[in-house]
Amino acid sequence: MDSPELTSKPLKSQPSSVDLTRKRILAAAELVFSRDGFQGATTREIAREAAVNEVTLFRHFRTRDELVQATLEHGCAAYDALIRPDEVWESDLRGRLEIFVRELYAIVRHKEAIVRAFISEARVLPETTRKTLQEFMLKRKASFVTRLQQAQKAGLVRKDVDLSAAADFIRDSIHSAMLRHTAYGTGPEQVASHLSSVTEIFYQGIKA
Repeated sequence: MDSPELTSKPLKSQPSSVDLTRKRILAAAELVFSRDGFQGATTREIAREAAVNEVTLFRHFRTRDELVQATLEHGCAAYDALIRPDEVWESDLRGRLEIFVRELYAIVRHKEAIVRAFISEARVLPETTRKTLQEFMLKRKASFVTRLQQAQKAGLVRKDVDLSAAADFIRDSIHSAMLRHTAYGTGPEQVASHLSSVTEIFYQGIKA
């Protein structure tokens, strides 16, 4: 008979107190940035919301810009799952585009407060903060552009299409839809119809 040591399943590692504190700070940072804006938010208020002192906060994040970057990475991790490495868009470009549009809209809608904070303050943010936010957005945009490039090489997308501008069109259309729908209380059916229209306009505009 096997001994208990050999038959028992390995215990899952539990998150350390350091990890839990870091997550608490990031959750507090997203709340405060969303509520007070990127300019108005202070590390003191973020520390208060996280129930830690500022010294502890700066042990985890050396600068405020580092905290901004980490907050975006933590709070918007779903962006990175929008385009999965094993997906083949060339087999159904129109269908994959619609899935992408719907999933991106769901994320933006869920993160409405922090998206609004960024949109409203983008022009007046300090250069370092603006650069941090820009780098975050460009990194996510690049994966979408790569998929369009692959479809272009496969002959599904016109050669003369500016794929960077096309990616901006999708992003801006979804942001605009979110702002309008939350302002006027649009129902699910109208949202679904609007997103289908955005997808169709985009597809018809790029297809070969």
